[in-house]
Amino acid sequence: MTPSEHDRPKRADSEQLLRDLARETLERYREINLLYRASETIGASLDAAEVPRLLLAETERVVASDAAAVLLGDSPASDGWQPAAELIERVRLTGRPDIATWPPGREGRLQSALCVPVRAGEKVLGVFVLGRKRGRRIFTAGDEKLLLGIASMAGVALERARLHEQETQRLRLEEELAVARRIQLALLPPGVPVVAGWSFAATYQAARQVGGDFYDFLPLAPDARRLGVVIADVTGKGVPAALMMAYSRAVVRAESMAGRSPVDVLERTNRLIMQERQTRLFLSAFYADLDLDSGRLVYANAGHDAPLWISADGRDCRELDAHGVILGAFGDIGLEPGEGNLEPGDTVVLYTDGVTEARNAAAQLFGDERLVNAITQAVADGNAAQGVLDSVVGAVTAFTAGADQADDLTIVVVQRSSERVQESER
Repeated sequence: MTPSEHDRPKRADSEQLLRDLARETLERYREINLLYRASETIGASLDAAEVPRLLLAETERVVASDAAAVLLGDSPASDGWQPAAELIERVRLTGRPDIATWPPGREGRLQSALCVPVRAGEKVLGVFVLGRKRGRRIFTAGDEKLLLGIASMAGVALERARLHEQETQRLRLEEELAVARRIQLALLPPGVPVVAGWSFAATYQAARQVGGDFYDFLPLAPDARRLGVVIADVTGKGVPAALMMAYSRAVVRAESMAGRSPVDVLERTNRLIMQERQTRLFLSAFYADLDLDSGRLVYANAGHDAPLWISADGRDCRELDAHGVILGAFGDIGLEPGEGNLEPGDTVVLYTDGVTEARNAAAQLFGDERLVNAITQAVADGNAAQGVLDSVVGAVTAFTAGADQADDLTIVVVQRSSERVQESER
């Protein structure tokens, strides 16, 4: 054998190796190019409903099949996939890709099926399955690897689309709640009455963007010498409570304008709430009719926290208690009228349970005792209504420092001015 004949097999082997390397390099380049293309189409989508369609379209370009399906969540396979049902459930449970083949003669048209998980991190969002009929080449590990890469992009895109939708919904909800809050605040009095010989103060702090507390001042006579004062608290929080608050406020205002007694106003309000109520929300309310000339106060209490009556020197503090049941729960709420007379310097503080049930970081309640102390000290120091209000709010704020506000907080202060208060105000 000549030297050239001796080297010929080696050259043939080398040429074959080069061809194999070139083919493999071309195949890897093709896979990378296909994955890059898939990342641009599937990965750019923020529409969760569109991702499965893009996944099917991109896979069709790279892996031949006779049937394909994307099954997200617990979606069952259609009848045509019954031979692969076990494969699909296995991949869904294990999160690992797999290939199944069936021998000739087995029922069904499929000869092989390739199933890969659609994942977002460790979470399996669903599965992607391809099938080939009898007589076709069965799926290979290379097909599995390529399909898994494309499915991974789809999983990331689905998760990103989900997060995008959540953020969009959150922003939309925040915008709607902001509008609702502006509307709700517009329903509250723009200020407090300014009446010679009297001082008033009020505050409302919702635990969320909207809440269920409300208060109101209602002129009850043309000469404005009678004033209705109401405070109420709807059970629950958020938008349902806010809607109930708006409806109840409108009813109370309408009933009070007819000049009815506090008992009649709340009883008629309860009747209308019972007739129109679409939810299981209830309402506690305290309504008072104040004669601004004499200081006479007539009131009714429908299951609300009893307001506090404090003497001018701050030494005497008692509850304005009167029997009654919350509105919207029963047809007969058993209201009983209450009555008293505010002397110069006397103060009445109306509040919701967001005050006494405010909690600190250790989950302790603010309670009745701290509320009484804050009020009586402020009155004893000669403060007008705003000073009393500031004392209560300051005490609650200091007590709850570092803790989230758990409930709506509303306070209304009514004070018949004494000579001492009038002089300090001047």
